[in-house]
Amino acid sequence: MKNLVYFLTLLACVFLTMSPTTTGCFITRKYTVHMVNKLPSPELNLHCASKDNDLGYQTTSQNYDFSWKFCESFWSNTLFFCSLAWKNNHVTFDVFTSKKNALCFDGTCYYEIWEDGIYFAGGNAPRILQKKYDWQQ
Repeated sequence: MKNLVYFLTLLACVFLTMSPTTTGCFITRKYTVHMVNKLPSPELNLHCASKDNDLGYQTTSQNYDFSWKFCESFWSNTLFFCSLAWKNNHVTFDVFTSKKNALCFDGTCYYEIWEDGIYFAGGNAPRILQKKYDWQQ
């Protein structure tokens, strides 16, 4: 009975550390996503979420870095997406998916939002941005 209690306590601790927005990743890797607004006025509206975590609706001014950290799911099925709107333009895309986590090779997914589209660079500086998405009207 004592071993069962010990096992269940250990199991509970493991599951608590697998929360996608926890600050300390025990078993899985920690990632940071940056969404940097490089647009002129008016402000950029964005909404980012996963199945378990809605990060809310944000209105960001020029050069604002909306960022968040999370731990990848133990089952490697984490997915975050963002919907962006600016003037008469909009776009929705996956900003992180476990299937493509190698793109964020040092645990950083970095996006810049420009007038001509959305650019991505995995990793810290120096960042080599590549255009990933066009705006839709």
